[in-house]
Amino acid sequence: MPLLSAASTSLLNGDLGGLSQTIPKKPRCRGSPVSPRASKDVPYSFRYPAMTKKPKWWWRALACLPYLMPLHETWMYAETAYHLHPFLEDFEFLTYPFLGAIGRLPSWFLMAYFFVAYLGIVRKKEWPHFFRFHVVMGMLLEIALQVIGTVSRWMPLAVYWGKVGMHFWTAVAFAYLFTVLECIRCALAGMYADIPFVCDAAYIQIPYE
Repeated sequence: MPLLSAASTSLLNGDLGGLSQTIPKKPRCRGSPVSPRASKDVPYSFRYPAMTKKPKWWWRALACLPYLMPLHETWMYAETAYHLHPFLEDFEFLTYPFLGAIGRLPSWFLMAYFFVAYLGIVRKKEWPHFFRFHVVMGMLLEIALQVIGTVSRWMPLAVYWGKVGMHFWTAVAFAYLFTVLECIRCALAGMYADIPFVCDAAYIQIPYE
């Protein structure tokens, strides 16, 4: 047994040209380890670009246009809310032309709008960052409201059209009207709209510069 163990040890140690000489060894890394670079397309931290001056008035006006779609959708849901309908009736003469024009658009318009706005504006660095941010904010608010409406239709009619649904749509319409109007105010003032969760998602969609 001592002779056998000594022979095996010398074989493994390479004294007899054994196994350790034939097994390839992993090369050692020299120098400091290189950390993987983050993708330039996704920012590693959320921060607004420093604004040294307010955007031009035409960029602030254009930044309000993307919010017309969620405002239209919110207004339609608000008109069905029992508590808000009497209040909104006083403003129908202002909103009916716009709502009627949106309603006459073809069914594929909304899908085409999202593709053109996202690929042609949000992902293009040639447009100002301020404008692209508000474009994607309007798109996200519109998508979120459509998801809420779709999920609500799966509920039983007793809940969707009952007292619970009445209070639910009143709360959703009021919160969305306030949110969209706040975003429009920030766009007109030349600021970024700081809406929790939505602004983070909007910033991530914009290519990092």
